[in-house]
Amino acid sequence: MNSPWQLFLAALRFVTQGTPAPPGIAHTAAPHEMSRFVPVVGALVGLMGAGAYWGAAQIWPTSVAVVLSLLATVLLTTPRDVPRARFGAIYWVFLLLTKYNALMALSAANMPFAIPPFFALGSIMVAAHAASRTLVVSVMATETTGPLRVTAGDLCIALLVGSAPAALLGIPGLIALVSAIVVRLCLTAYVLPKFQFPAHERLDIIQQLTEVGFYLGALASWKYI
Repeated sequence: MNSPWQLFLAALRFVTQGTPAPPGIAHTAAPHEMSRFVPVVGALVGLMGAGAYWGAAQIWPTSVAVVLSLLATVLLTTPRDVPRARFGAIYWVFLLLTKYNALMALSAANMPFAIPPFFALGSIMVAAHAASRTLVVSVMATETTGPLRVTAGDLCIALLVGSAPAALLGIPGLIALVSAIVVRLCLTAYVLPKFQFPAHERLDIIQQLTEVGFYLGALASWKYI
């Protein structure tokens, strides 16, 4: 006999992982009995998406908050063993949506120094790409072996060169750089170890997501500074 809690867990696994029966649940009864809890789990997923939207909207524009809330619900309901091609499609769709909305919002940013119109966004993009590539170098310095291994001297030069454009943007640029560094640390410590990506794909993911982290950090800071 399955308890309501067990059936709720079965529904939770069904919605989030695609597997309806966790250990300890009778396989013959669970698929039928747990169906009554699937709408409850769906409501909880919607609540998580709403919470992600509310939290993001306190920092970023509505367009960015909507994309991030959609991403949160997709991540909650995408099985770990999803085919790699499908995972890649999901990743690129949300990556491009987030970049687009963040850059559109940043196009109206005010720079801390005199600069011709339409050059502000270009300066932010230069800083973001420089910083994200620098963080890739930092990963290579700590994780790569063999001929691609980065020396301490090369890493120091890369850090100085890659951080300079962000520093020129003032406080928003520095906050954006910190945001990108946080993304890099979270990816290498918690996210990427769960997946078996080849080295070149791993570095590309780090570059892309730290670039997005830079834009979101810059956007959050410009809203209040």
